[in-house]
Amino acid sequence: MFVDKYIIRQQNEATVLEEIIQFSPISRAAVSQKTGLNKATVSDITRKLIEDKLISEIGSGESSTSGGRKPIMLTFNKYVGTVLSLDLGYDYAASSLSYLDGELIFGEKQKNLFINKENVLTVIHDIIKNYQAYPNQGEFGIVGITIAIHGIVEENQIIFTPYYDLDQMELYTELTKLYPYPIFLENEANLTAIAESTFSSQYDQLVSLSIHSGIGAGIIINGKLYKGRRGRAGEIGHSTLIPHGKKCPCGNEGCLEQYASENAILKKYQQLTGESLVSPDFLAQKYSENQPEAGTVIAEMTDYLTIGVNNVITNFAPEIVYLNSPIIRRIPEIAENIAIGLTSSFNRHVIIVSSSLGSKASLYGAASVSIKNFLNIKNLKLIDTKTIQF
Repeated sequence: MFVDKYIIRQQNEATVLEEIIQFSPISRAAVSQKTGLNKATVSDITRKLIEDKLISEIGSGESSTSGGRKPIMLTFNKYVGTVLSLDLGYDYAASSLSYLDGELIFGEKQKNLFINKENVLTVIHDIIKNYQAYPNQGEFGIVGITIAIHGIVEENQIIFTPYYDLDQMELYTELTKLYPYPIFLENEANLTAIAESTFSSQYDQLVSLSIHSGIGAGIIINGKLYKGRRGRAGEIGHSTLIPHGKKCPCGNEGCLEQYASENAILKKYQQLTGESLVSPDFLAQKYSENQPEAGTVIAEMTDYLTIGVNNVITNFAPEIVYLNSPIIRRIPEIAENIAIGLTSSFNRHVIIVSSSLGSKASLYGAASVSIKNFLNIKNLKLIDTKTIQF
């Protein structure tokens, strides 16, 4: 079989760069040993990477036990460019600018901003314009923009969005007309799974449950995102919990997210108490005060999510399930009780945890997509990335 030598060179270059990113500072000899590439090939590749300003030499390391000349150490130049990430909820727009190792430089969140097809381009334009003006973005500046969409996305096309009307426009086409950057649209839950895989987890089989206005599952199998037919995998929020139950915008009845999503839980609490404005913070406070109504809705949320998590595990057999929820972050015992409630033999040894990446998980995942595209590295691990608060 004929193999393009250019493709081999590309693959080798990505392999060397990945090793340098993972194990910086590292010598050329160590890169050769870890990758199996001969020293001459590694030397040629590192020379090119230095010319491209993706790596740099940072001085001498320790000589080997047999003595000899001290090796020159190499490190990844994360400051050579930046990536811009956006998360477009139906009532907010979060964004962040990151270096090429995912470290956040700056981020912000605009709340009570109701996104629709009429205003979304203006919202995105204002965000991009703001970040374009940010100083010290390296040799390449912004090298990619990835946008989290709360709905089904396939190949940058928005197929279905239950809580806003972005599926009624060609958002990707419009954005590529306006901006010179590589642009990617992806499902928000998928991005949280990519974030966990890139920045927090050593596991190759994982599921990230994103529990917000709806409930979505990002699925990583053998280290790769699983999307299913037309990007429809992971729509766990639209699995049937209650036969002939509450109507859902998807057209089904009794969907899980109509009972266990953040919106559903806060709405149920409002119905029980008559409170008009309820937030996860307010609910958590009342729960800590042992208010009966708060206890009731949290118990229901826990029970319903236990069923949802059980179904996810039996379908995808992950090693770990991440729960990404504002309410669970404030009431950690929900995750603990879900784990206790998983009594099936299929659930043994599956780890259930609240996501450490929190509300920024989709932004981290978006950054990962842009970074991997720019560096041409498919499976990137950046576990030690720093975070900022916003």
